[in-house]
Amino acid sequence: MNSGSTVDLTGLKRFALQTLPSGSLRDDIIAQPDRIGAQEFLANARVWLRLARAS
Repeated sequence: MNSGSTVDLTGLKRFALQTLPSGSLRDDIIAQPDRIGAQEFLANARVWLRLARAS
């Protein structure tokens, strides 16, 4: 993967606001910038999956 790759989170953030209940997962997703690096996205995805399982 190219180190300059970025991921647009605007769709995910919109989904989180419209669908997820208030809580850590939703708050963490919407607190992210609209675009993040691919490696940062992968690291965050692991955290988000853990938070989703804990919900």
